[in-house]
Amino acid sequence: MLILILSILAVGFLTCWGVYAYLDRSKTVSVKFIENLTDDLFLIHLTKPEHLVWEPGSYAKFVLPDSKESRWLTIASTPVENEILLLTHNSGSTYKKALTSLHKGAKIQMSWLTSTLKVNEDASPLVCFASDVGIAAIRPIITEWAGKREIVLSHLDKGVMAFDGELAELAANHELLTYQTSASFSQSKEQLAQAIDYYGPKATYLLAGQSDDVEAMKAFLSSKGIDSSRILVELFRGLS
Repeated sequence: MLILILSILAVGFLTCWGVYAYLDRSKTVSVKFIENLTDDLFLIHLTKPEHLVWEPGSYAKFVLPDSKESRWLTIASTPVENEILLLTHNSGSTYKKALTSLHKGAKIQMSWLTSTLKVNEDASPLVCFASDVGIAAIRPIITEWAGKREIVLSHLDKGVMAFDGELAELAANHELLTYQTSASFSQSKEQLAQAIDYYGPKATYLLAGQSDDVEAMKAFLSSKGIDSSRILVELFRGLS
């Protein structure tokens, strides 16, 4: 019996170690080009390593060249696209200033690829809320599932319109997708309230963006009777 227990523990340890090693495996990506969209908003185009895959809506740790400083950044592209996209504000922090000033060909270390917005492969509706650059987490999920299931997206954009044209075109071409922007949190609440009344607990609710907006929307969903198990969240704390 002791041998059996030790064997089970050993297998468990090796499995955990293997997962840890896989998640922490570093990849080198290069800057293709950087777009300064508006004021402090930047869309960063990076090369995609061969055979690298991820769940739409994933994020990873990015370490800049000649620096030990890192940040967790959301990948705004899907695995089938031929690049890695990062949408970010230059908040004025040392890291963001360096990131948005990188030159073409600069090398970045990327690791710990993971997601808190894993969508089940079924036909259940998706009701999505994004605030500000939180649209970076939602955009690849919309791209992946448009036309395959019912989707409602409310984007409290705060001037972040990086993917607005693309998402509006997707909605025009796929009747299952409803895409709306909003000028205030209360307007987004009204938009989601309609979706809650229609779908209720059948839908999965995805929230991404500034932490105060996400937490407030999560509380609103709870007040409307949506169980926490139906709510998936990605927070952009501080956007630093």
